[in-house]
Amino acid sequence: MQNLNAVGFYWTLPVPWLGFTDISQDIDEAAAHSRTIRYQRDRIRRYAKDHGFDLVHESVFMEIAPDRGSQYVHSPLGRVERICTAQEATLLLVDFSEVQGMRSHDIMRHWAEQTRIDVVQLSPDPVSTAEWSFDPAAHFKEWKNRQADWSASKPERDKQTLARIRELQETGAKLPGIARTLAAEGVLTSSGKPWTADNLRKFLKAQTS
Repeated sequence: MQNLNAVGFYWTLPVPWLGFTDISQDIDEAAAHSRTIRYQRDRIRRYAKDHGFDLVHESVFMEIAPDRGSQYVHSPLGRVERICTAQEATLLLVDFSEVQGMRSHDIMRHWAEQTRIDVVQLSPDPVSTAEWSFDPAAHFKEWKNRQADWSASKPERDKQTLARIRELQETGAKLPGIARTLAAEGVLTSSGKPWTADNLRKFLKAQTS
């Protein structure tokens, strides 16, 4: 019996405060940098193998906001929809919203209910192999706690950053040079972006207002 065609779709959220704001379109490279992508890849590849599907294409997408899904997912979903139509393939994706309190994407779920292609939304079951294990519920809870800790530490981080800026200013360094020094030292803004002369100026103004 000939296998059916399938397309895998994997997505994740950015973590700006760690500098994680972009991801490779190469699936295996993306999986090496994101445990969430690796989980979806492994979960869907295993499902495809066990249920007689040939994965003819895999796609990865990073959202633009660190805490929610957005309408920007429509573009990559449109691309995989066209591939599925051309290849007579079923779209496979993991529905993280199935378990209460886990990462959801209402826009993607609504799209999956409306599209004319066949979609299989897999449950977010934990995986465990000899190489690694991953429990989505525990993973997302941990990241939620880390995000809360990061937000709570903002006043102290701002204080340390301001002290470092003052030190550099005392040496005669100007804002562009200070921005380059902070970048070299791995110091990011509170939103996880690199320092520039412009946002340094705004930061200093906010500290003195």
